[in-house]
Amino acid sequence: MISSFSLNMTASVFLSSVLLVACGGGGGGSTSSNADNNTGSSAGSDSQRTILQKIGENVVIPTYQSVQTEVTSLVASLNTYCTDLENSSVNSSASLINAQSQWQDAMREWQKAEAFQFGPVADGGGDTIRNRIYSWPSVSACFIDGGVVSYENDPVTFNVAQQSPRRIGLDGLEYLLFTDSLEHSCSTDNSTNNAEDISWNSRPEAERTLARCHYAEVLASDLNTQMSALLNAWQKEGDNYLNQLSTAGKGSSRYDSVRDALKDISDSLFYLDTEVKDSKLAIPTGLSSDCLDVSCPDSVESTEAHHSIENIKSNLQGFLAVLEGGLNEFLAEVGQEGITATMLVDINSALTQFNQFSDSLNSSVTGINADDCINTTSTNRIEPACALHADIKNITDQLKSDFVLALSLSVPATAEGDND
Repeated sequence: MISSFSLNMTASVFLSSVLLVACGGGGGGSTSSNADNNTGSSAGSDSQRTILQKIGENVVIPTYQSVQTEVTSLVASLNTYCTDLENSSVNSSASLINAQSQWQDAMREWQKAEAFQFGPVADGGGDTIRNRIYSWPSVSACFIDGGVVSYENDPVTFNVAQQSPRRIGLDGLEYLLFTDSLEHSCSTDNSTNNAEDISWNSRPEAERTLARCHYAEVLASDLNTQMSALLNAWQKEGDNYLNQLSTAGKGSSRYDSVRDALKDISDSLFYLDTEVKDSKLAIPTGLSSDCLDVSCPDSVESTEAHHSIENIKSNLQGFLAVLEGGLNEFLAEVGQEGITATMLVDINSALTQFNQFSDSLNSSVTGINADDCINTTSTNRIEPACALHADIKNITDQLKSDFVLALSLSVPATAEGDND
């Protein structure tokens, strides 16, 4: 008797070989009856290039545009807040709340884009546009406080473009807008003085609050600059990365085949595995060996605004948008609609659980029971935060197995060796 496992593996290998030819992984293939589609070409077909273009036009660019819209509103709200502080207005508390709310809106939109880090956003090594917009997990309150003092001491020559990603971005704004303390966070005094040699911590609260607000204005303006550069790189009137997708394997200077472009997109989706599952959830809950205690609340992504759960919800929504916006069509080409269906069930189930999660992640992982966490599953939700990890794992298990196998792709090196 032939086992069901053997049958499934045989089917998967056959389907993989089909897409290998269509997407550029093989050297053979029959000649297409439609020469315009090049379906037998190792470079991929025109219909596949159209799918790639749709992902850019219908998912990536609209998300970036939404981010910029929210960032523009954030700039305006910070201007109002700083003006109220300068005038000692009774409205300053309300304008701070408004700026915080606008930061949350901008962060929600950006976290969707975190799920698809391919193309111009990931170009540039350590100084990518992504890192300048949001550098987590590389964050530093000390660096940000140093930026506040540097800007206040010499705003004319201060160049935000030359600042470390850890001094700027949405994570920098989170600290400036949400931290409860006005104390300088550096352990040494070498950057805690203003131009008059008065210790930062000795200055009146109103002065320190206004200095942080002015620096927040600088960071928000730079976010607008970064988003404009990112959109320009994607759109036809700019560097036109969208055209690189739509001509993959047919004139693109970036991609020799559709499969190369598809691999970039697929690799970017593993953010859900390496960053969301492993870093945002496994480390704080103590499920990762990188946490040396029962749990590690200090490693939670959003320690100041307590926005971690909202961030992961947005990550899931971004992942879902790419899957439904084109990757489902690649799976359908090889008769694997069932993989899409299974992943959609798991994604929507996870979103439901995150929507129902009423606690902050920080408080949920504090005082966690290690044995209960290990024994928690998506159906046996003993420790709620650990159950969220299991929800994400259901999705990434499919991503790392059936999904990449069906599309003749591979797990990126950053996600290899993951045994959880």
